[in-house]
Amino acid sequence: EYKDEADPKFRQINLVAHKLANITEASDELLEDSGISIEALLTQLFTGAIGWYKEEAFINGTGAGQPRGVVWAPATIAVGRAVAGAIGLNDLVNMLEQFHGSTNGLWLCNPRGLSNLMLLNGPAGNPSYVFMPSARDAMPAVFFGMPLFFNEHCPALGLRGDIILADWRMYLIGERKAITIDASKHDKFRYDLTVWRAVARVDGQPWLSAPLTWSDGLHQSSPFVVLDEAVVT
Repeated sequence: EYKDEADPKFRQINLVAHKLANITEASDELLEDSGISIEALLTQLFTGAIGWYKEEAFINGTGAGQPRGVVWAPATIAVGRAVAGAIGLNDLVNMLEQFHGSTNGLWLCNPRGLSNLMLLNGPAGNPSYVFMPSARDAMPAVFFGMPLFFNEHCPALGLRGDIILADWRMYLIGERKAITIDASKHDKFRYDLTVWRAVARVDGQPWLSAPLTWSDGLHQSSPFVVLDEAVVT
């Protein structure tokens, strides 16, 4: 029996390593008199700072001279919120409806959205939809079975991306160069200063170039779904 053929389509993703550098300096007296290792301290601080900027880019990056963040990526689906400046249960359900990733998602929310989430209620007369059943208990760390984290890199409450549902397995990160930390006494030798420099080269972008279209040709889903601003009518 003749078998129909199908030609799969592939595309190449070009990850360009963008350089991120941090520079600071320390006096010879500080290096000599400090009760702790300045080198170890700076290594820790540099690593944390570079990690902060990488996370910022993976969420909000424009793709121009930096990684492409998920908030404005072409593959991301933006769901309009019901009430301006707020996050409601209907908003989260609508996001979940367009999410492609089963239970592999992760919720990220701006810290200012905490009160919105803690006070969520469902339809009248259905207490099972209440997010916080008791003020004595710790705040649940999941929504619809997927972890919830508050993250300062999410845009301000009411803006696109203040809450994100993402399957980060579908986000590609290319680290061309791990963090390297170097010190030089020559740059500011006459000032008795040692200059410290940390450099990393990295890029990132969603694996998909556009949302996935269902077999009905109408509906779409994506591993990256964000809550958009309210639609003005």
